[in-house]
Amino acid sequence: MNDDAGLDPELERLLDDAWDALEDGDLRAVRRALRAARDLDAADPAVLEVEAVLAREQDEPERALDAYHRWSEADPDDPEPWLGSAEVYLDFGEPGEAARLLRELLAGPPLDPLDEADARHLLGCACEEKGDAKGMAKEWLATLRLDEANDGPESRITREEFERLAAEALDGLPDEVLMRLANVPVFVEDRPSEALVLEGLDPRTLGLFHGLAMPDQSVLGPGPDVGVIHLFQRNLERDAPDDDELAEQIRITVLHETAHYFGAGEQDMHRFGLN
Repeated sequence: MNDDAGLDPELERLLDDAWDALEDGDLRAVRRALRAARDLDAADPAVLEVEAVLAREQDEPERALDAYHRWSEADPDDPEPWLGSAEVYLDFGEPGEAARLLRELLAGPPLDPLDEADARHLLGCACEEKGDAKGMAKEWLATLRLDEANDGPESRITREEFERLAAEALDGLPDEVLMRLANVPVFVEDRPSEALVLEGLDPRTLGLFHGLAMPDQSVLGPGPDVGVIHLFQRNLERDAPDDDELAEQIRITVLHETAHYFGAGEQDMHRFGLN
């Protein structure tokens, strides 16, 4: 969300209402606040940002792209509308357009390191969609290194606190699931290794089950390399705006990676009591 410093107080209030409604999923209230905001200043970048996000929520890619384009014209130095447009192209199956836009952005004036990391991550996603494994690995490795450089020296919470939250998530699983997970260690790391990223793992992934899923194991029982669940603390912290959301995201990630251990897709999680 854009910095609203310097906005007309009434416009700022309307935009705050719009963002609150977006968070609550109340699109009708968003539209109402946005109409009033447009009446005050339809060309303000902060208004155009809400317009673009609302269009995306309503699955209206052309309207979203138009709002991002007008935002970029109003504030040519802001990379956010470029990144938003690339996300729209990716969401709607046009990775070539996303890659073109991102390469143009990266070829321009130097970006803030955080924005460059976001641009390279999206470019890696576009390369993945296009089947360009070499380009994907190049951009995602650059993303990993930029994210590491952009981080402060300390995590938001201690490793011990993070592991406690992960243990609580595991304790909440059904007893039958816990019994089957008895031989599956859970490792907490900051991020995926460079080796995993070069193998094609998204550097911003939240968790990973690595190894032999239960349906593929021998009928004689799990072997010595049954697999492990990885949780990536810095990525999870980056994805969650506050500690309550972080705890919930850890829980969701543990559930997802447990489902992968059982050989289940996202849609099958309820079969194992993991929803």
